[in-house]
Amino acid sequence: MKPTFLNKRHWSSKAIFKQISDSGWVNPGIDSKYKEFFLADLVSEYDSINLYHYLYARRPKLSSYFVQYLDLWFADEKNHADGFLELNRLLYDMSEESILEKLKARKSNFEHFEQLLSNELSLLTVFAYDEYTSVKTYKKDTFYNDFGNPLFNSWISNLIADEATHFANAVKLLRRNHLSNTKEIENTLRQIILLESDQYENTFLLDHDGPHFLLGSADFAESTANEVLAIITRPQK
Repeated sequence: MKPTFLNKRHWSSKAIFKQISDSGWVNPGIDSKYKEFFLADLVSEYDSINLYHYLYARRPKLSSYFVQYLDLWFADEKNHADGFLELNRLLYDMSEESILEKLKARKSNFEHFEQLLSNELSLLTVFAYDEYTSVKTYKKDTFYNDFGNPLFNSWISNLIADEATHFANAVKLLRRNHLSNTKEIENTLRQIILLESDQYENTFLLDHDGPHFLLGSADFAESTANEVLAIITRPQK
């Protein structure tokens, strides 16, 4: 059988956290400072539903490749949100009902993203940038090793691998369909840098003003955009 053009990993957050719960795991005294941190991560992943619904009406005008990309990405993001929900329940004894009630009460505003999300090239570029940033931020979270069960680290490693796959798939589609328009990709990245300074409004995209995204200097957006552009335009062997 010929492999599909886009890649998809298959695993379950809920299955991993069930293994942790069934193992008799006892909280080793995980610092309560992580509570806000993990709730912010949950919000970021959960907000994929807002972006997916925003883009859904545009599916007839998008290529079949991008529609497939969007569906594969959304399935993964729902799995990630499930994981952070289970993590918050397990560590802080929070009820699923109370968490979901707060998540669903929030509203999204895509007004600032209308131009960025208006065509497939810029959509793929912002996905590439956003997923690449996620890989960088989650990779710095080594504290899972101290949570008393190696499955915590297995879970976040799977999540990071998914984000890397989303990035690689976006780059693959940009190279396949848009590499002749490198200047427009670069212009889109410049626009993304400007939008990074805006307040996050539950759009999933550019949610880099919370406690999770501590990437150092204020110019991280420009350096990240330059890295993404270099990868997209890198000569292929």
